[in-house]
Formats: sequence, C-alpha cells, structure tokens
Amino acid sequence: MGAVLRHGRGIGPAITFGDAYPGWPGSGDVRTWIMDALNVVEIFPSFQGEGLLVGVSQVFVRLGGCNLRCSYCDTPEARGEAKACRVYGREEFLETVANPLAAKDLAGKIASLWSHGMHSVSLTGGEPLLQVEGLADLLPLLRDGGMAIYLETNGTLPAELEKIIPWVDWIAMDLKLPYSQEGKDFLDDHREFLRLASRRKVFLKVVVEEDTPEEELEKFCRGTAEVNRDVPLVLQPKSVLAEGGRLKTGSREGTGQAPRGEKKTGAGRRLQESGRDYRWGWRVGISPTRAGRLQAIASAYFREVRVIPQLHRAWGMR
Repeated sequence: MGAVLRHGRGIGPAITFGDAYPGWPGSGDVRTWIMDALNVVEIFPSFQGEGLLVGVSQVFVRLGGCNLRCSYCDTPEARGEAKACRVYGREEFLETVANPLAAKDLAGKIASLWSHGMHSVSLTGGEPLLQVEGLADLLPLLRDGGMAIYLETNGTLPAELEKIIPWVDWIAMDLKLPYSQEGKDFLDDHREFLRLASRRKVFLKVVVEEDTPEEELEKFCRGTAEVNRDVPLVLQPKSVLAEGGRLKTGSREGTGQAPRGEKKTGAGRRLQESGRDYRWGWRVGISPTRAGRLQAIASAYFREVRVIPQLHRAWGMR
C-alpha cells in the first residue's frame, strides 16, 4: 500500500500515492498526510541557483514526496515525507518544527524569513504538486501577503497544476528524459503540462551530462516545441563531486572537509554542525564541447536555449 493521504476538512476517503500516482516509488510505506497541511523538509532564504532567474533572492520551501526517481537526483532526502521541518536563516540553523504544517503556520514561517527585495517564494521538492490540496490553502495566504509564487516542478502532473495555477507567477518546468527515468517516457505528460503552464511565465529545464542521449533530447525538444517554441529552454549541466571531494556522512549534498589548511569558523562551523555544509567539492559534469553540441540540437526547436550551471553549487550554498 502506498503513502496514505487523509482529508483534513471533515471526513473523506483515504487514498494512497500509489492509487493517485501509479508507479510512485513509496509503495509499501504507510504514512499519514493531512490534505490541508503540508509535509515540509526545510525552509530557508537563499539565492536562486538554477534556470533563468539565477541570482534572485527567494524563500525556499522544500516539500516532501516525489513521484519520480531521477538518476541524477541531488535531493534524495525529499523523496519521502520528513518527520520534522528544518528552518534556516541565510547561514544558520534556526529551529525544527514537527510535520505536517498547517498552511497558516507555514505561511507564518515563510513570512518570518521574507525581507525587502526578495523576488518570490520558491516551491521545490521532491515534487510540490503531490501536495496540491495543501498548496491550494497556502498560496492564497502568500499572495495576500504580497509574495509572488515560483513553482519548481517535474512537469508530469498537469491535473494538479490546473488546481493552483491561478496563484502561480513563475513555473520552472523540468523535462525528464527516459534515460534518467529507467526508460519511462513522460513526453505526453510534459506536453499537456506545458499547455497549462504557458498561461504563466514559464521556462523549461533539462539536466544534461556527457551521456545524455541526443536522440532523446531531440525528441523531447521537438515534442514540447510543438506546444510552445517561444518558451526558453535551459540546459543545466549535472553537478558532480570534484576529485578529492566527498559527501559528509548524514549530509545530502555537502562536502565534509574544507580544503587543506582552511579552518571552519563562525557561520561555516554552524553549518557543518547542522549537517548543511556543502561549500567545497563540486564541479560541472559536462565538457563545454558536449554542452555546445546539445545546445545546437535544442536550438533547432526553441528560439532561446541557454546553458546554465548550478550557481549554488559553485558558491557552496543552499
């Protein structure tokens, strides 16, 4: 049996992720989710490190649960639900909050991290749209507070997007090529999703690496460009650990040691102690020649194609 979702507004039927989203990889784990509350992995302010809006300041809300298993996933801790939500400042751990969070409580946490000059609230995961009922409660609260909404999504759940698109300003939509999904083809889902997403500001993103199959990239570019060829496409090089880098035990993304001779003090020490120190050890996992070749293929279908590595990896931040 998959993860259990139960209606929080009155009495409603219990459904499972396995029923609602066939193939969801959490089958076998029974977990209770409240439909109008949200399971949150972490909340933190930072700079957007991916896509067209690299460099804008946002409050990030990482939601738990995902319906895919990408071969290059860099946030495996968000695949399932989290027992507690971690809240961070720019460079320090603030608190832990029990899950799930009611929409009004989550909105309060977000507002406490919001500051002048911020661009939007980034909803990321995992896959945020798996918790669409909770988002339908949360997003109007954020919009009423003057916060724009930026949705990061794998682009496979168009019916869920339609339920909350009135409150969304920006959509960063991934294209998931079959080689990264154990051969599963989501092109039809992507096409339908893009039709809906094109009502808002949207761009497409594909993670690329040396082994990205050219024929798959071309097929997905051709298929989605038939829906909207004016949408920008970002080719995002996979980030990989540099030679000599290693992940800290218990950390998802960080390296465990500073370069030789460098001592961690202040904020760096606090981040290391909280398991969030990832300032060293990452590099771009594709050559410029290969990236240029893939860009040329995509440019046959889209008017604007950019190659943009992950800024937050290079900077060593969330």
